[in-house]
Order: sequence, then C-alpha cells, then structure tokens
Amino acid sequence: MRFLPAKRSSGWVIWMAGYGLLLSLLLWAVRFIAWGEGFDAVIALRFVLFAFVMSLIINGFGWLGARWVWTLTTAGVAVGIAAIFIYANREMDGWGDLIGLLAFMECVVIGFALGLLADGVRFIAIKRREKA
Repeated sequence: MRFLPAKRSSGWVIWMAGYGLLLSLLLWAVRFIAWGEGFDAVIALRFVLFAFVMSLIINGFGWLGARWVWTLTTAGVAVGIAAIFIYANREMDGWGDLIGLLAFMECVVIGFALGLLADGVRFIAIKRREKA
C-alpha cells in the first residue's frame, strides 16, 4: 500500500477527488449504459453526490491512517460495481436493478467491516508490541 499518500497528508484530497470522479463515472455507466435509461440530469447529480459522499468517507478513513479500511472498502466497491453490471444483464423485469444496487451496498459494507476488523487487529497488535 505504498502507493497511498501518507497518513494525514494533503494527498488524500487529490485521491478523494479522483475516487469520487471515477465512482461517479462508473455509476453513470451503470445507470445510463448498462440499464439503458435515458440521461436525466437530476439522477446524474444525485449519483455524483452519492459518489463524493462515499469518497469522502472512504478516503477520510485513509487520511486517518486506516489503510486496510480504504483498501478493503475499495475492493468492495469494485466487486459491487461488477455485481451491478452482472445483475443488469439478466432479464429480471426490473428486479435486477434493485438486486444489483443491494448487492453493491452489501459488498461495500462487507469490505468496510472487514477493513475495520483488519485495522483493529493491526492496532491491537501494535499496542501489544509496545507494551512488551
């Protein structure tokens, strides 16, 4: 994880902006390409807001030094976006959209929880080494 900026550095602002932009584009691709919906500016702006709020939370943990939270949540986002595309290509009469969105959120939450667990174990291990 050496490619990530240092803890509490201003580089995380750049990462947050890039992350939010990329996530916005991926969500737009899901909505307007995979699902085949017509472009709607209000929906597009809602996706941008959603992407940047997620980016702020995920990169905020990275800024605090929780690199495992950042890494595993990002992996959850990637798997979740892939799940949306998988469910979007099935003929489910509209249910595929909802199932894809729920699968995305589930992957993000699982990644976040695993990241918290990994960083918690790492924190405890460091504190135990300091005592010894």
